[in-house]
This record gives sequence, structure tokens and C-alpha cells, in this order.
Amino acid sequence: MGKSVANKISVHLEEMHAKDQLSEHLHYLISKQEGLAMRPLVFLCIGSDRYTGDALGPLIGTMISEQMEHCLVYGTLDQPVHAGNLVETINIINHRYHHPVIVAIDACLGKKSEIGNIEAWEGGLQAGIAVGNRLPSVGHISVIGVVNAGGQVGYLDLQSTPLSIVMKLSKIISAALIGAVKRFTPETACPTSCIRL
Repeated sequence: MGKSVANKISVHLEEMHAKDQLSEHLHYLISKQEGLAMRPLVFLCIGSDRYTGDALGPLIGTMISEQMEHCLVYGTLDQPVHAGNLVETINIINHRYHHPVIVAIDACLGKKSEIGNIEAWEGGLQAGIAVGNRLPSVGHISVIGVVNAGGQVGYLDLQSTPLSIVMKLSKIISAALIGAVKRFTPETACPTSCIRL
């Protein structure tokens, strides 16, 4: 896990084939992880429902856990992973699972023209930058959704984000992630944590 970014894709939620493109790319990113068949796949969905814009991660975590009960999901609406417990959660994941493949998911603030963009890449992300938090980079694969334009006060931008955009982004991202995992079969080295789909 580091700050390097490779094999990046960017789609907009209004694009006709956004979900399919994202799902295909995520499948590719997951499948190229070394020793995948022997490593648990963990979805780390970062955020909090205290601010509308920051609820993207927990919404996605909840949607994934409801539809793929055998997958390992950290960060849901009931049990969010946020700035206050992210480091502890990373330590728990690394202690509990041997060499896990972590897919980190978070909301992001960008330019006005970038609202609705979804990006995925190989490499880690740094949560909390928009609101001035310095947290460790996390993830072997990262997915972000641009929920609002960023100003000088990140909390206000997250607070004033329309729920509609967060819901649209969360539905596309969760469906793309679920689709990416379901494309694995026992013959193609399904991740050990998602064998019983």
C-alpha cells in the first residue's frame, strides 16, 4: 500500500456504460493482485453519515454487505469507518487476515466540473484530506466518487452535498464492485472471502 497510482479509470455517473466500464476495470485491478486466490478480499468503505457527502462509503459498504453476505466489508451505516477509527480498523484488518487485498472506497471533493466523476486505480488513497485530516494511505485498489466541489471549508461542502448525487454514485459504485467480484469463478481464482456468492 502506497501513494503510487496506476491503471486509473475515470467515468461519470451519467455516462451510458459507466457501471459496466467501472466493473470491468475493477475486475481487472482485482485479478492482477499477486496471489489473489490465497488472499482475502476486503472492502474498506470510509466515511460517516454525519455529513451527507461523507456518507458515500458507508452507503456502499451497506449495499455490498446486503447483497454479498460472504464478503468482508468494513464501514457501513451501522458501523462506519471514519477519521476517528480508521487507523485502528486498518490494524484490525491486517491482524485478522493474512496479506489481504484491500479495496478502499471514499467520497472526494473536486472541481465543480468533476462532480459525479468516479475514479478507480491500483494503489492507495488518503482519506480526510478535504477536511484537513492527515491519515495514512490505505488500499491496494482505490475507488472514489466526487460528491461536491471543494472550497476552503471541506466540512461545509460535505454537509451541503445533495443526497441524490451520493445515492446515484453509491448505487453505481456498489453495483460495479459486486459485478467485478461476481465475474470470478472457481476456475479463475475467486478471492477466498467471496467464494460462496
